Amino acid sequence: MRRDAAINFAYSIATFVVVLSLWQGLVRGLDIPAYFIPAPTDVLMALGRGASLYWVHFLITLERTLIAFVIAFVSGVVFGTLVSEVRFLERTLYPVLVALQSMPRIALAPVVIVWFGFGSMSKIVLGAFSAFFPVFLNTIHGLKTIDNDQLTLMRSLGSNRFQTFWKVKLPSALPFLLAGANIGIIFATLAVIVAEFLGANQGMGFLIVTQSNQMDTPGVFANVFILSITGIVFHYGIQFLRQRLIFWSGGNELSGERN
Repeated sequence: MRRDAAINFAYSIATFVVVLSLWQGLVRGLDIPAYFIPAPTDVLMALGRGASLYWVHFLITLERTLIAFVIAFVSGVVFGTLVSEVRFLERTLYPVLVALQSMPRIALAPVVIVWFGFGSMSKIVLGAFSAFFPVFLNTIHGLKTIDNDQLTLMRSLGSNRFQTFWKVKLPSALPFLLAGANIGIIFATLAVIVAEFLGANQGMGFLIVTQSNQMDTPGVFANVFILSITGIVFHYGIQFLRQRLIFWSGGNELSGERN
């Protein structure tokens, strides 16, 4: 298993190096202006030139994203559990939340900024709202796909509802919860960046808009590179957590989600 992982990692690195080399060669060979498509070396110089600036704005965006994600994850698990366990809420609350899930949440960014202002609150609200639904839907799906034989065994042993939930349902639903978290953290990041595009004076989204207005395309690509690396770290961080918590489960459980 480790050997396969090492081989896959080596292939990924080799592919990345080949793509960068082709990119560099085409841009230099065709003499494409940096303001149109920068070469990888231009992006690297932009990263070095503005390292301290990127770091300050990155920390602001990262803080907003993590706060939004934590709110979304906790509320998604709580509401998903309530809807799954309480029949009345399943009949009343679930259809409302599904209707909200179907709307394009990013389109609400201008309204959210009007309601909550240009500070961090509007970014956190939009990020939490966007990340809530993957966690919510995966929680419900995970709690609904429990082995009936396990439930029957717990009843025969005289366990109450809480014991059944804590010892059987929650462990069985963990793969789905982490799958929802994997999607939710990306949605939170995207929503925070979009909110920073539309109204902010700090953050990576604000920096991208500022650099774009200044025709600093290498700087924009540097921002995108940093955000891409952050997304990769989020993804593999949750994958690592999944392997530690639910090592017995091999599949990737994902319920359908669209933005």
